[in-house]
Amino acid sequence: MTQTMPKLYQYAVCPFCKKVEALLAYKKIPFEAIEVHPLNKKELKFSEEYKKVPIYIDTEGKQINDSTSIMRHIDADESVFDNSEKEDKWVKWADEVLVRALPPLIYDNFRNSRKAFNYITKVGKFSFFQKMLIKYSGSMVMMIIAKKSAKRQNIPDPVVHFKNCLDEWGKALEDEFLNGKNLNGADIVVFGILGSIDKLPAFKYVEGNKKVFDWYKRMKNSVYN
Repeated sequence: MTQTMPKLYQYAVCPFCKKVEALLAYKKIPFEAIEVHPLNKKELKFSEEYKKVPIYIDTEGKQINDSTSIMRHIDADESVFDNSEKEDKWVKWADEVLVRALPPLIYDNFRNSRKAFNYITKVGKFSFFQKMLIKYSGSMVMMIIAKKSAKRQNIPDPVVHFKNCLDEWGKALEDEFLNGKNLNGADIVVFGILGSIDKLPAFKYVEGNKKVFDWYKRMKNSVYN
């Protein structure tokens, strides 16, 4: 099977999906975003074994699973990743610490959880019934999962924990970006993860951290312009 445009199977507020989207945007690679139904995942029927997002189908019809593998595949020709020890450290931190800080933050109560799923239903091509089911059932499920995640990670205050994560990233920035004047793969990864909450109430904490928010605005300009 061949195709002319890559496809990205995603959730609108999935930080792993946003990582891939950010790299595609930075490289000016056009793609078709396919919003997956978060409850029944019917859009992923073609994928026999892997039932998570993101899934990327490249121009040759090859399926690549998992955000990091997808980004490495996309970045194979003109490299954004510099493969330095510092970059690897912060990519790992973003995937293991920053990402895990988000669910307890954005799904901490039913009201905030519903706002996240309301955004999902706006960008996805779902029927009215599907939207209602996703919004209310999904919100309740994610709120329960988020509370378990916070307990498992020993996060008594998700806001304080997230602010500490932002401070940690801010201290790592040497100049305009992680390595100075030129962005690298870690910048793209962290930007994509934070971009997943850009339209949600929790983004106010990013805006409240001047160093990180200034970097975020530079990244947004670099990635999307």
